[in-house]
Formats: sequence, structure tokens, C-alpha cells
Amino acid sequence: FDLEMNFIIQETESIICMVELLDKCDSTCQAEVWSMFTAVLKKSLRNLQACTEIGLIQLVLQRIDR
Repeated sequence: FDLEMNFIIQETESIICMVELLDKCDSTCQAEVWSMFTAVLKKSLRNLQACTEIGLIQLVLQRIDR
């Protein structure tokens, strides 16, 4: 995977799957995934729009208390 060339999220539903999968990971793994994911998001407004459309902020806020 080349982060510089392949940074467009193709399937927005996969974002929801990623967030749900992170519920099963330890905190170190979660931090690493979120770090990589935010780097991908910074590469494209299209990615940010995809996250907005699927309600990523709401998904994350629902998990903060856990």
C-alpha cells in the first residue's frame, strides 16, 4: 500500500467496519490505526466528505465513554 498514491477511500461503508473493528483492539493498536487513518484523511477532501456522509464523528463520540 502506497500511502502517497492510494489515499482515496473507495468504499465508505468500510469506515464503519474499521471503527467497529477498533472496538476489539487494544489501545496501542487503536492509536496506530487512527494515526494512519488521519494521515489518509488529510490527503483528500473527498475522504473527509466520505467520513461526514457516514457520520464518523457520531460513531467516534458514541465510543468516547468506553
